[in-house]
Amino acid sequence: MSWFTSTPISFGGGPDFFCRDSGLICKAIQNMGLPCKSVMPLPAHQDDVTEDLIRTDPANLERPEWWNSIGAKNVVLYSWGHPKYWRVAEAVRKSGAKVFVNLDNGGIMSPKVIPLLYFNAIMGMQMRLHGPFLGTLTGVLRSIAYRFYIPFVKEPGRIAHLRAATSIGCISADTLVLWRLWARTYAPELAEKMHIVPNPIADYLKYDPTVAKQDSVIAVGRWDDDEQKRPAVLADAIATAAKRRCATEFHIYGSPGRILPSWHDSLPRDIRKRIYLHGKVSHNEIVETFMKSRIGLCSSSHEGSHVASEEALCAGASVVTPCRSELNALFWYVSHDSGRLSVDDSARGLAETLLLELETWDRGERNPIEISAYWCSILSASAVARKITELLR
Repeated sequence: MSWFTSTPISFGGGPDFFCRDSGLICKAIQNMGLPCKSVMPLPAHQDDVTEDLIRTDPANLERPEWWNSIGAKNVVLYSWGHPKYWRVAEAVRKSGAKVFVNLDNGGIMSPKVIPLLYFNAIMGMQMRLHGPFLGTLTGVLRSIAYRFYIPFVKEPGRIAHLRAATSIGCISADTLVLWRLWARTYAPELAEKMHIVPNPIADYLKYDPTVAKQDSVIAVGRWDDDEQKRPAVLADAIATAAKRRCATEFHIYGSPGRILPSWHDSLPRDIRKRIYLHGKVSHNEIVETFMKSRIGLCSSSHEGSHVASEEALCAGASVVTPCRSELNALFWYVSHDSGRLSVDDSARGLAETLLLELETWDRGERNPIEISAYWCSILSASAVARKITELLR
């Protein structure tokens, strides 16, 4: 055995695990003809795919001799550069194996790098959680505390974690810039180890030209997360767009949470019949809707990579998203005639941007075959796996 992917958290190891992130890269490396398994700590889960998965005591992940015992030569570590897991990365390095560390985040990590950017991110989150008055107070207090806590408590572990890496993957060009700025501040030698390596999308998610694009929009998310996914923004944007587009359909997938069902029930009947709350369904059903849809809509306040937008692109849809520094990976996703950013970060601004993008499709100025071909060449699991293996060669 030579190749392993690993995450230091005991996620379920069933079929869904092998459809994304660490599990999907494991499968992609196998498809290259290289032996590979995924490693996760105990406890085991009932649906674990045992032939592709090794479970072990969490303490073993921090022991070089354990990694030696399983024959690890190359390890793809989905550990986000988190200070908590630096001993895992160091153990892999000490075992003699090469280490690729995946950084699935937006790169806004330290108040020392770009202070105003970090301050705005903290203030925005606190105000979304607690409202303008209490949020301003907690935001200021947290910003002051983090100014000292992050550099002296968190960063030593993060530096040790990334120094153990042979190569480091950042999910987009903008994220890479932020991480390299972080490296120049704390550990300059790490900057040259950092490369653009996006999160993977399954190879089967590719636009089928025999499927006609319909006048429809898709949004996928955990809509019970009010702060991050912002279902209220999504609802208002879709309602506004639906009033102006009498034939466009809107498909919303994922846990509906508390906001979307009551909003949907309150809509006028002629609008409600074109807005579908599907809830949680199989990934295959979502893929079918991606194939038919023109646009993938994102309303989030912050993301690392946004898998739903990546999947939309591979299925030949364009992407509409707020223009926020905490969504910097999506700045990349709308390039190459693949979507638009809403400069006004509000439901009204998002709706107007969505309408403009729909009009672009009406005029035939978006090509689903070209969108899919371009992004599959970058985001597909096979493309990402090839890049990782080349970096560790």
